[in-house]
Amino acid sequence: MRTLLAAVIVLCCALPAAAGTMEELTPYFSTQYFTWQERINGRRLLKEEGALFSVGARVGAVIDSSFTLRGKGELFGSEVGYRGETQAPDSTPVHTRVTYLGTNAEVDLGYRLHPANIVLEPFGGIGYRYWLRDLQDSTTSDGTRVTGYTEAWNLGYCRLGARSVASAGGVKFTAGGGAKYPFYVGNTVDFEGSGDTTFHPKGRWSGFAEAGVSYRSLTVALLYEGFRFRRSDPKMVQGTAYFQPDSSSDIFGVRVGWAF
Repeated sequence: MRTLLAAVIVLCCALPAAAGTMEELTPYFSTQYFTWQERINGRRLLKEEGALFSVGARVGAVIDSSFTLRGKGELFGSEVGYRGETQAPDSTPVHTRVTYLGTNAEVDLGYRLHPANIVLEPFGGIGYRYWLRDLQDSTTSDGTRVTGYTEAWNLGYCRLGARSVASAGGVKFTAGGGAKYPFYVGNTVDFEGSGDTTFHPKGRWSGFAEAGVSYRSLTVALLYEGFRFRRSDPKMVQGTAYFQPDSSSDIFGVRVGWAF
């Protein structure tokens, strides 16, 4: 995963040198509504939700008039609410807060088509996402003290999709979407007295989409991004079997950028 992250970062940095025409350089800020859920056999164990914030930059370039190379890098984080339960067999409802802090990088290679007055750009790419999920200490409804813990997630994924661009009266309209598949998922938990244990949930296809408008240098876009994982294989920790349950995340947001 370090190799994948390094490759994505190098490709993003190499965009200006590799391209014949620099087309986009847009720092941005985004605010998002974030949810995270975990389930066992269809029963929801927990739900986290709240505002997530990110800052980053998008960069794009055209190669030989038809091929495009685009990338983005961002940092994100916030504190959201948690509604769940303690570990089985004596599960008790618990409410607490969860701190998220992470980074995301993506690189796409596309091919530009010009049907009618719209530019259409199918693309494929890779991405890397890393985040810390820090559950804070809390107390259950019956007064039992619950100790929090921190998970470190690593996610490598491929992307397939298309984007389109249309212009009218000096205003540019963009829309795009597609699907992504995680080819590597790792969730590392530091169990007290046992050290780090890494679980590997199975990746599932999920979607992403965005629609935006640009006028002069200002760009505003609505976005959606989903993540889906099947439960991991169990691992024994101090004589007890643990696993990462079926997990899913949905992110709806607004991104505001300034193009140079």
